[in-house]
Amino acid sequence: MEKKTMGSFLAALRRANGMTQKELAERLNVSDKSVSRWERDEGAPDLSLIPVIAEVFGVTCDELLRGERAAAGAEDAVPQTSPKAEQQRRHLLASSLSRFRSRCCISLACSFGGFLVAIAFNSALERALLGFFLGAVFFVAAAAVETVQLNAALLAIHDEEGEDVDAFRRAVVRGAERTYGAAWVLFACTLPLLWAFHPVTINGFTASRTGVGISLTFWQAALVLLAAVLIAFFAVRLVERRLVKKRFLPPEEKTEAQRKNDRLLRTTALALCAALALSAFINRALVGFGDTRRLAEGVEFTDFDSFKRYMRKPVKPTYDSGGGFATETAVAESPLYYENDTPIYRSQTEGATIEDDNGNVLCNFIWRNRSVVFWRTGPKADGYLPVTVYTQEAMSLARQKAQHINTLFYGVYAVEVIAAVTYYLRKRER
Repeated sequence: MEKKTMGSFLAALRRANGMTQKELAERLNVSDKSVSRWERDEGAPDLSLIPVIAEVFGVTCDELLRGERAAAGAEDAVPQTSPKAEQQRRHLLASSLSRFRSRCCISLACSFGGFLVAIAFNSALERALLGFFLGAVFFVAAAAVETVQLNAALLAIHDEEGEDVDAFRRAVVRGAERTYGAAWVLFACTLPLLWAFHPVTINGFTASRTGVGISLTFWQAALVLLAAVLIAFFAVRLVERRLVKKRFLPPEEKTEAQRKNDRLLRTTALALCAALALSAFINRALVGFGDTRRLAEGVEFTDFDSFKRYMRKPVKPTYDSGGGFATETAVAESPLYYENDTPIYRSQTEGATIEDDNGNVLCNFIWRNRSVVFWRTGPKADGYLPVTVYTQEAMSLARQKAQHINTLFYGVYAVEVIAAVTYYLRKRER
């Protein structure tokens, strides 16, 4: 008895219609070698081609998968699918899902490439805007590739039904959700580069930042990443609920243990977010909310005369500010004279003033003490006294103190995350 397969049935249909393998291949937009392999049962057509082949030969998809025509009068009977057809169907679904996931990797690689391009142009070339728009090209391409592959995968099963088809559809949708979500998170991480549009004022002149790079602090980067992840998470959940409501996806049936684990996961995640937020607030408060000058210990002067004597004393800077607090000195400028072996430059002989809110001069002094970074006056009610002076040494110690506090809290964050994960793993039901 001749074994009935899809390949032999396809060959019989082709010969019955007077078509060559090359003619069929041209209609299906494949090579004639592919048709030859199908007919020898060395491979199978793509799932998206099954409806096309069935339409070409005037048969049903089920008949093509079974490898034989339905018996006369079987239209009103319950269709009986042969084990061979079921196996072929599962193989086609599995191979289509595998191809879809492989193509999702292409989209992910394109998104990651866009992220790397944006970061490279910003960090290495200091061209934030150019890096953002070049990276955006990659992200658009990734979204387009993913959309095309998603539509192709779903169109291949638009007329199919069954539990295996529902599982295939859910796997495809969730794979696309992960791919779109990852692309969005990477794209959102490049959005701060648009800050280069913001003008900056330097010495009274407003300059564009289109030709510079953008850098973020740890907290700014963490906030951007957290916001992107939360938006992606809630968007995915919203889309999935809409698809279930429109009956495009079957509702996911969960056991009582799975529902309890979901509630435990939500509770643990909320508790972890609250703990991290509280720890982050305490951390920021201890380091002066990003202003390390609040941690510095200054030198107070209760009168302007002592302040002027302190500022007039020639002192060379001995600490590298590193954080942008040091005053600029004329490196290429020749000293006018030396005082106690300390070079005195022209910029150090020019006078500086302390003024009140109305612009009235309260104090004139010569700024020779170049270890001073900045000074702060007292309240107006007390005659703007005392004057507190902050040196480079004090600012360097303040930055070291802030760094130690941040390092300590990084450990606190890690402990909180580990504790939350451990609690969930121990409490969840198997």
